[in-house]
Amino acid sequence: MRKSERWHIVLRLSILESSLHHRSFRTSITIVNTVLTHITVRANNNIFIRTPAGIDYGHPAFLNADGTSRIYSIWDQTIPIENMKSGRIPDGFLFGAEYLRSNINEALMSDNPKNIVPSVDTNGHGTFLAGVACGNKIDERNFSGVAPLADICVVKCREAKDGLKRYFRIGGDKVVFGEQDIMLGIKYLWQTAVKAEKPLIICFGIGTNIGGHERGGCLGEYLESRGNYSGVCAVAACGNEANAGHHYRSGLLRSGQDVEVELRTGSDDGFTIELWGDAPNLYAIGIISPSGEYSGKTTAKLGEQHRIRFVLEKTVVDIDYLITAYESGDECVRLRFSSVEPGLWKIRVFNDNRGDGFFDMWLPIKNFITDETYFLESDPDVTICNPANNIAILSNAYYNSYTTSAVADSSRGYTRSGYIKPDICSPGIDIFGPMASVITDRTQKGDVSLARYGYMSGSSAATAITAGAAALLMEWGIIRKNDITMDTVSVKKYLIRGTINTGVEVPNRICGYGGIDLYGVFQTMRGRI
Repeated sequence: MRKSERWHIVLRLSILESSLHHRSFRTSITIVNTVLTHITVRANNNIFIRTPAGIDYGHPAFLNADGTSRIYSIWDQTIPIENMKSGRIPDGFLFGAEYLRSNINEALMSDNPKNIVPSVDTNGHGTFLAGVACGNKIDERNFSGVAPLADICVVKCREAKDGLKRYFRIGGDKVVFGEQDIMLGIKYLWQTAVKAEKPLIICFGIGTNIGGHERGGCLGEYLESRGNYSGVCAVAACGNEANAGHHYRSGLLRSGQDVEVELRTGSDDGFTIELWGDAPNLYAIGIISPSGEYSGKTTAKLGEQHRIRFVLEKTVVDIDYLITAYESGDECVRLRFSSVEPGLWKIRVFNDNRGDGFFDMWLPIKNFITDETYFLESDPDVTICNPANNIAILSNAYYNSYTTSAVADSSRGYTRSGYIKPDICSPGIDIFGPMASVITDRTQKGDVSLARYGYMSGSSAATAITAGAAALLMEWGIIRKNDITMDTVSVKKYLIRGTINTGVEVPNRICGYGGIDLYGVFQTMRGRI
């Protein structure tokens, strides 16, 4: 298959014929076309939500036939009040600039659109995901999004403050968003959908390894609280962490015993490791440097903090003990490495409790550290990023639809406490979609043959496909009143029921309940013959 013929990947929602075995997959575009022809769901009257990246609002994938915008609104948190041009601070918030469809249409008609709506997509991530999920059908480019009639609402989050980056030892050039700003973005999206009286689908294409990998952290619980309302579906990417070597799972550690966890480090300025152990067990830490210097055992007490310096290495390690961490009440030990000396480090973990137990350790996601930093005895399971570990969120893994195989990088379940994740999987390799303009002060409005398109692989691209499918299902349920109570959990159950029966045991840690098959959902509801 030539790459020019791969455009229909974004509509290929019927996928797994054999799960992890190498038999043929179902790949016909007619599967989805049949659904669109006979029940004509294209997510009309839905608001499709994209957060926290920006969008290239002038791309033809987001324009109506008359040249007006399909974007309902944009809240750009990065724009200060003195530069917001035609925008305004949205009601109920204290910063950023909101641009309504009328502002965007005015900008599209202008010779200098950025003088009216200065919001831009600086890395292309938001433009691509929104396009795959709900971009226009454009015959000239052999492209269509999954839900091409959905309205689009965008929040572009401001980057995390320098103090937060310093605390978690994240380099200044890394793109990081603060949890509080993301939650404010979700609040804005929620208010917008309520005001518009339309269902909404939240496509969450980013994640973190911070947290206990159990309930998705504060962000996961907030998404759950929104997603439990009728007419709302929250879809989250599982991540690309399974093959990164960023998770360590201990064996059974007896009371009074200790174990050494070997960590290979590369040319990283700094990073953070979190250790999570089940209550009531308590674990203490000691560090052995590449030169063999031992820090000694540190004390595991509530709120205890330790700073370790070494004679031969310039590395500094700060250890914070959170005896009853938020989310589960379990112990969290946070190790923050600065000025990291490359080599083999050993983390000695002591079980100071009277009972036996297990513990898990996670490095940051691979966007934040080099490939040279990893656990020597890593475990690919329990690598789903937060907030996708929340049981009420629709969590999406991915596979390679061209080679009919699983992808080694796709994060694997289950959660640390054993809840079934991921829920489903969708195609995630060489997905074709719209790309943001390389000239940020112009739009791509005009000749559609000149608009930028390209390929992207990974968890977020796959999640955009599933979010588009959720929008189609939400129109059938909410707008057409076939299931007016439809929420995230019910969308998840519908999609799980529609997955193809492959004969492979499900659920499993790699693909959950199997591959997404939108046509299979409707076949199940009307009864299979």
